[in-house]
Amino acid sequence: MNFILLIFSFFTTFIIFYGSLINYFENYLPVFFVQTFRYGKFAYNGENASKLCIEVPKSWFRHFYKLAIVTQTYVLFLVSSVYIFKHEVPMWVEEFLDLVCGEDRVAFNSATKVYISVVLLTLQVYRRYYDTHYVSIYGKSSKINFSQYLVGVLHYPLACMALLCESPKFAYSEPELEEVNIQSLTKLDVFFIAVFLLSWYHQHVCTKILANLRTNKKGVIVTEEHRLPEGDWFNYLSCPHQTAEILMYFSLCVLMKYNITWFFVFCWVFSNQVETILLSHWWYQKTFDKFPKSRKALIPFMY
Repeated sequence: MNFILLIFSFFTTFIIFYGSLINYFENYLPVFFVQTFRYGKFAYNGENASKLCIEVPKSWFRHFYKLAIVTQTYVLFLVSSVYIFKHEVPMWVEEFLDLVCGEDRVAFNSATKVYISVVLLTLQVYRRYYDTHYVSIYGKSSKINFSQYLVGVLHYPLACMALLCESPKFAYSEPELEEVNIQSLTKLDVFFIAVFLLSWYHQHVCTKILANLRTNKKGVIVTEEHRLPEGDWFNYLSCPHQTAEILMYFSLCVLMKYNITWFFVFCWVFSNQVETILLSHWWYQKTFDKFPKSRKALIPFMY
């Protein structure tokens, strides 16, 4: 049984169901349910806040990437050892993947695409570590629910397992799939590698724009209030940094199109980011009278 696939399936189902309740029936829900879902700028600020809701500082987002750097660096080392230096997959890794992803795993993606995907995800983890530790400015009163924190901590280790569990040599595979050959990449592969890198860059730019809203020209923090961001992809979208996240995971999904487990990782990221984008977009519209009508939630010029 593939437990990683089941976990991401559960995450996706939960966010779609719970998000739909918040979007359409929030006024009929108990405060506890609303409070456990909303966080940050669109957190619940009404009366009778539930004391049962366990919350932690939003700055604990940093913990996600401290753990992610460890796991993702090891995965990069592991695939480099196996695909580049031709070492065998450690027995304990095979046994662990058999335990969490099932023993009947078959790889249909090439080692080339897997290796590039691991490199790209590693770039993302390291940049997000930098962003969360040295760029983003978190309000002292900004909180997230503990369950959201726990899911965030688990995300990258589970995503690493999803990458490996259907990869050549880590699962049963034909010999021709086990060699790294850059020339085997198609034009479509190269295009989505470019999409990933472009999104990766613009996510960083947008993160800096958000941070600069709370500082003066000398970089000194002058406020913790939320302001209306402008510039770069913010000219077209309310939350372009989260749209960029969707584009990056979709690009990896195209590169590893035969990895079913990774498809469910993408479904989780997509559903979670879309819900967050919608809540943020509606909050911006409600909060700022001068919110540009041309600025969309998810798709520039359309929606």
